[in-house]
Amino acid sequence: MVGAAPAGPGVIVVAERPLWDLLVAQDASWNVQERQPSVASMWDSLSGGRLDQHSRILVFSDSLMDGTTGAASELDQTARAIVAMSNAGAHVFIAAWQPDRLDEFERLIAQAAEAQGVEPASLRFHLLPVQEGGRGVLESMKAILGEEVAFPDVLSPDADLPLTRETPTSRGEAATNTPHGDTGTFAPPLPPISGPPIGITGGPLPSDPFGSATPEPPTGYPASASMALLGRPKIPGQTTITVTSSKGGSGKSTASILLAGSIARATANAGKPLTVCLIDLDTRDGQVASLIGKFMPTALNIRVQPVWDEERIRRNLVHANGLNIDALLAPIRPRTADTVGPEFYRTIIRSLQRMFDVVVMDTSVQYLDPLIAQVALPEAEEILFVTTLASTAVQGMARALREITAPSDESGLGIPREKIGIIVNQSVANVGMERDQVLAAGLGVPVVGVIPLATKDVLTATNLNRMHSLLDHPLIGPAYNELAKACLPDRDLADWSPATSSADSTLEGSASFGEANDDSARRRGIFRR
Repeated sequence: MVGAAPAGPGVIVVAERPLWDLLVAQDASWNVQERQPSVASMWDSLSGGRLDQHSRILVFSDSLMDGTTGAASELDQTARAIVAMSNAGAHVFIAAWQPDRLDEFERLIAQAAEAQGVEPASLRFHLLPVQEGGRGVLESMKAILGEEVAFPDVLSPDADLPLTRETPTSRGEAATNTPHGDTGTFAPPLPPISGPPIGITGGPLPSDPFGSATPEPPTGYPASASMALLGRPKIPGQTTITVTSSKGGSGKSTASILLAGSIARATANAGKPLTVCLIDLDTRDGQVASLIGKFMPTALNIRVQPVWDEERIRRNLVHANGLNIDALLAPIRPRTADTVGPEFYRTIIRSLQRMFDVVVMDTSVQYLDPLIAQVALPEAEEILFVTTLASTAVQGMARALREITAPSDESGLGIPREKIGIIVNQSVANVGMERDQVLAAGLGVPVVGVIPLATKDVLTATNLNRMHSLLDHPLIGPAYNELAKACLPDRDLADWSPATSSADSTLEGSASFGEANDDSARRRGIFRR
């Protein structure tokens, strides 16, 4: 009985109701769950906990091969699901209503396997002879599942009734039941595709429609995490950069945005564009939304999804026009900060590392907060610490770097100095703070970027949501171009050139603080990786 405590392995049916009715009616030691009308419904139900993720028996149907509206897409999803589930070690059965088109169906499955990086010959699935009625179907399943499922000695009367299939007329319309018999004589079931049998792993089934299951899926993630996405390798050469500070007003968020935009522009101008995503990790006082002039959707829109797969993540990013970057915004209301905590963000950061060439994280100034200490700093290959030349900012930086780099057994965070660099922001000459003083406060951490002071121009760009215009600024633009090169020494980045003619600017300072991005530093690797 559906809904009863499982007496054996779970059975998921994404096929015709008559077939589902047949399996429910049998007194077999399995737990037939609610019928799923589509593959998309199955994924949602798995990720939402409405289906048992430990189900090891799945029944699909080839009934979507009729060429009706939307059928190609549904059939492709079915082929991908068959690959994912078979690769996960489940018993996969296919109701073969159209034996004359099995070759076509098998080709689709092979294509789906190759797309997911799965060897087609390693897959095992079994065809159900639905033309032989319920008894033929049950006998076929018994032959495969005999050691795992106890079948009754006497089958229910339903087993001797002919099976009918539902032929969808179009997407969204009710399906009609038509007696089977118009597709010719059923050919003998094809043997399983050659290859070693896949053992039953006993772990949960994959719960993501975009990509393949992995034989050894990542562990330690929330239930909504997409194992298929996280099981993929990072994009080759992927770089994750955290931008942080110990003092508000240092220009940290501005630095994050302009660094991300500069990377996108310089790589595009070099003919090798990189995809860049900016994450606002300041969940209580995020500034990125205000700076780019877009406020929805936010990370909270991903958090409430049943599964955090690539499609849902991309749907809830915003695109910053002019900067040519995507951004994941912080929640609007500070009271929701705990809802999107470290566990969520760690999962999303690692997911984005499989979707974007470069991920830049803008943090709060609370560097001991778990979201920063346990996620943003450890997950980054490079950490940029932003300071101004104010003595209070430099002193705060010294305290923060001591905490961040001290070994864990000395109550520090244990972050290696080798992956930290200092950005001196709002730099201006002759203010009583020399380069040697900053280097001393930095405990040997190198200065990798010097951004000149241009208060009026930055305020104007900020207030008008025209941050991209600062990349054309004759002082700020080149400074961020050099910083981008320092962060990505092994990538092709074009030299700075303005995309538009620069407007009249009040050039209030210069980068005379010191030679931060000299060629020798870049050759040896600024972050000494």
